Amino acid sequence: MTSDRARLRQPFLFVSNHPCLDFINTQMIVRGTPTDLLGGYEDLVAWLVQAKMVNKAQAAVVMTQWNHKDQEQLFEQGITFRNTLRKMVERIVAYQSIPGSAVASINQILSRCPGYPQLVYAKGRFERHFQSQVAQKDGLLAPLAEAASDLLCSGDLSLVKKCGNAACILYFYDTTKNHTRNWCSMQLCGNRIKVAAHYQRKRNNSKSKH
Repeated sequence: MTSDRARLRQPFLFVSNHPCLDFINTQMIVRGTPTDLLGGYEDLVAWLVQAKMVNKAQAAVVMTQWNHKDQEQLFEQGITFRNTLRKMVERIVAYQSIPGSAVASINQILSRCPGYPQLVYAKGRFERHFQSQVAQKDGLLAPLAEAASDLLCSGDLSLVKKCGNAACILYFYDTTKNHTRNWCSMQLCGNRIKVAAHYQRKRNNSKSKH
């Protein structure tokens, strides 16, 4: 996959309504080309900050106090975990059982990560967030593992969907009233598909008149 995010100037996307899926969506199709938005540990840390999984002070510890080997190891662990989550979600969308390997990976990260739960009032309701101590080398991926466990424990897995555009690889959690959402976003895929369908109908109608 293309990984030069700086050259592409492609921003991170947060369109899925769930951080676990947003993390998977750091792999996407850009102008027909498979693209990885995480080109290194700097991108991973930046994504975690933008996803509000770590704060800027915690990120600064990783960027300034960790040695290069530990930073690269973090990146490798993050990419490996993302691959595990993608396979898990692919099975969810296909109405297949959750792989035991995915559960083991989630539990492994949670077991190694120091931290504590915090009660947070957000969007009109109370939520329980895991506050990781990311100064510890095993702590940075804890919020992702917590998000994955939250999806499995508290989410309605029938609402985890893949974008209806066959050329798109993004996933989302359908929170619409009637659960009729089909696209990762109208801007990225929805309008494009509708325009293409409209053009095809006009073309077919034109042919039928001749």
